[in-house]
Amino acid sequence: MEGHRLRVGALAWSSSVLSSGSRDKNILQRDIRAQDDYISKLSGHKSEVCGLKWSYDNRELASGGNDNRLFVWNQQSTQPLLRYCEHTAAVKAIAWSPHAHGLIASGGGTADRCIRFWNTTTNSQLGCLDTGSQVCNLVWSKTVNELVSTHGYSQNQIVVWRYPSMSK
Repeated sequence: MEGHRLRVGALAWSSSVLSSGSRDKNILQRDIRAQDDYISKLSGHKSEVCGLKWSYDNRELASGGNDNRLFVWNQQSTQPLLRYCEHTAAVKAIAWSPHAHGLIASGGGTADRCIRFWNTTTNSQLGCLDTGSQVCNLVWSKTVNELVSTHGYSQNQIVVWRYPSMSK
């Protein structure tokens, strides 16, 4: 599959659409059933796209970038519907809650160290937790309202958080 000009560092799959994010600052949407290289190109990040995650209902795609931004896109638009600029480092870790429609968690890099919670229905930040180290990955439990985070510098750990109290 062709289309990106630089390294591809992020992937997300939704039904028959494969989304890829690249150092070229773009997200390409590919219908894997078609012969075309890609069906749409999403532009908006000012730096490498390093995180991608489709919502559980496959209606929204969240993207994180080395520009410290989190964007939310829908399938009909080539411009982001929502733009969150509160992180102070790259946004690689992204997770949609399976328990609450429109609830998304995002994690910032070493200079940020925060997990932020967003309501995409009301376009608002719900909370922010300073974890003390780089947030590398986020995954919601499918059965209970808990979020797992993995961390790099400086604590290099895995933490299970109860949401919304954020107790360990």
